[in-house]
Amino acid sequence: MRTFSPSPLASDEIERIWIEAAARAGFRVSRTAEAYAASDGCGGITIGVPELLDVDDAVAQLVFHELCHAITESPPGLALRDWGLDNTSARDVAREHACLRLQAHLADRYGLRAVMAPTTEYRAYYDGLGAAFSAADVEAETRGAPDAAIAIAEQAAARADEAPWREALDEALAATAMALRRDRGAHPLGLPLGPPAETCGTCAWLYRGGRGKAVERCRQAAGPGTDGARVRSELPACARWEPPVDCQACGACCREAYHVVSVAVRDPVVWKQPALIERHGHRFEMRREGSRCAALVDRRGRGGGAIATGPAPAGEPLFACSIYEDRPRTCREFVRGGRHCLDARRRVGLSARPEPARP
Repeated sequence: MRTFSPSPLASDEIERIWIEAAARAGFRVSRTAEAYAASDGCGGITIGVPELLDVDDAVAQLVFHELCHAITESPPGLALRDWGLDNTSARDVAREHACLRLQAHLADRYGLRAVMAPTTEYRAYYDGLGAAFSAADVEAETRGAPDAAIAIAEQAAARADEAPWREALDEALAATAMALRRDRGAHPLGLPLGPPAETCGTCAWLYRGGRGKAVERCRQAAGPGTDGARVRSELPACARWEPPVDCQACGACCREAYHVVSVAVRDPVVWKQPALIERHGHRFEMRREGSRCAALVDRRGRGGGAIATGPAPAGEPLFACSIYEDRPRTCREFVRGGRHCLDARRRVGLSARPEPARP
């Protein structure tokens, strides 16, 4: 049995955010004693009066869910009562699932997937989702057959990136995340707040990218195979905030983070720095000294091996590459502040490993 607890979305401020979001998308929201949640096919969305709702329900979540239905069933469903769906039989289960996948996809951009979860019998399906459009998360109700909801949800997500949906939903989700952060004293990703003078925009792990149109995301919030939760530059810093990576004060990628640096046979470093190249059959690698690349120089001017500690002498880098101009292509293509950079820093203990908690 599911334990009911008050929804963190149940505040006048957040309710107002979502009623205004619906209005921006062309819908008016009213309350009714006749239904839990419904649409009239004429631009009206009705949400049950408080007496009809459970303690874990919130107007914000219900409006968000109805807007996701509107996007999923658009355009024909906009002119039909309850978006043209039959909720008395199993006929439209796949479309309901598609709506939930879209809901998870949009809420994930701001770390709000958990707090925006449905409170109906579909909660188990929603909670079982991995990546919103992955076929490997929830077993389809058709006993292992491909989940038809995935393709429907992908089409809906494309519509959600267009007017009038994108601006209305983005602003409402961002405002909701900010309100929750303020009320809870936490970052929208669910982490404690970080340095008060810093923001996501000054953090090393903010980047623009992801599937589809490039948006601001957090690498610290990226799990295996994911792009990371969507954030905004102006959000306050979380406890995992880090300044932009200084390679000469880090050196993680040249240290213990990786065991092998492969080198292509035609890479100029093979003939320019032969003493640093090892051949293993048809493979070439950078030579290692202990657990480090042999080309690494620490703050005392020594090669790989000893771990540097303490501050570097004034004007001297903590770590450097003795063959920087001749370094292999693998090293030249390594992106500072990229996914592999964060992975390397996590492996040597310079960045937090755990995935961020959801609100």
